[in-house]
Amino acid sequence: MDALDKDKAAFFWLTQGWDDYLSGLLTLLPVLLVQYIFSAGTFYLIDRFHSFVPALPYMLLVVTPLTTGSALVYIHLTRGGPARFMDLFSAFPVYHRALAVSLGLGLLTFGGLLMFIIPGLIIYLTFCFSEYAVVDRGTGIKDSFNLSRDITEGWKGRLLVIFSLTLLVNLLSPDIISLGGTLSAPVVKVDLKGWQIAGCALKTLVFLPWLNLAMARAYNLLLILSKNPPAADSAGTQ
Repeated sequence: MDALDKDKAAFFWLTQGWDDYLSGLLTLLPVLLVQYIFSAGTFYLIDRFHSFVPALPYMLLVVTPLTTGSALVYIHLTRGGPARFMDLFSAFPVYHRALAVSLGLGLLTFGGLLMFIIPGLIIYLTFCFSEYAVVDRGTGIKDSFNLSRDITEGWKGRLLVIFSLTLLVNLLSPDIISLGGTLSAPVVKVDLKGWQIAGCALKTLVFLPWLNLAMARAYNLLLILSKNPPAADSAGTQ
């Protein structure tokens, strides 16, 4: 596939991701709301105990597997198969692998960022689909990273577009809950102004799910191009 065809494919991910969002909105809304509520629990623990320490196990035991499991919701929606609310919890049956892959991806990316920003981006874009592989294919830790590395070869520049848009949405959109203070004495701030609520709702319920669906579109296409297509039971019958 030449550069122009790759550019067209990347544009297709974004446009089809939007179509997937509109057609799957009724399925997505409860998933997004539940995921946001559980994520907000992290801030509650920080505020309750004035420390990050109680929030860390909660993030590892609850928030991380939910975030990983949400990828399967997006994958099923983009394949046209039945996406189910229970897909959100798909990482829990393979918890140890899902957690290891998520932590491994985070540590590899952080290590790359310490060597300047570009290596961190390259590492992340190389292994960004490792979490998808765990919940979609039930792969082991090593196989998840290997699969992501293989299918992203030659596509990192196009994936960077979706990553950059996601980063901009997270940086520029307001949130109703934020953190202040210091590492030793964190302070949770809640801002319920109208524009804060509207911006947070657009980010959480519209823009981020659209971009996540675009990433799922990319994952599906790259699996096919790598001659490693989705298995029949992962294309909508799980």
